[in-house]
Amino acid sequence: MPDEIMLVVEHPSGVVYQNQVGGVVCWQAELEGVLSPLDLSDETAQRIQNCPYPSGREGITDEVADTIDALLASEPGARFLKVDRARLGHSWEAWVYVLVDSPDSSASDVAGTYFGPIRGFGSARGVLTWPNSD
Repeated sequence: MPDEIMLVVEHPSGVVYQNQVGGVVCWQAELEGVLSPLDLSDETAQRIQNCPYPSGREGITDEVADTIDALLASEPGARFLKVDRARLGHSWEAWVYVLVDSPDSSASDVAGTYFGPIRGFGSARGVLTWPNSD
């Protein structure tokens, strides 16, 4: 896993991504999908990683989710993501479930080289993940 915040879009790809999450709990979370880098500023990435995640237990608070949503909305390359409020209780530090609202058209529908947010998934689910703090 690269040393930055990545998005795994839940999708039947045959590839399962796993990451050690949850701080000292060292939980091995995994999700089948498609891995995509995110275009986040270093400051935004640090602020997401430094949110006050509960130590040693699964779940994040509404306040942490609100903070992450505001940070994602401030980044042009991540505005298509929002924390999945239905899965707050299953998120961890370094493993935050999100809702993905990507354009339905695929990159092949875009003329020229494309460097925007992921395309072709429409509404999907996924997870933001990064190296565990432990």
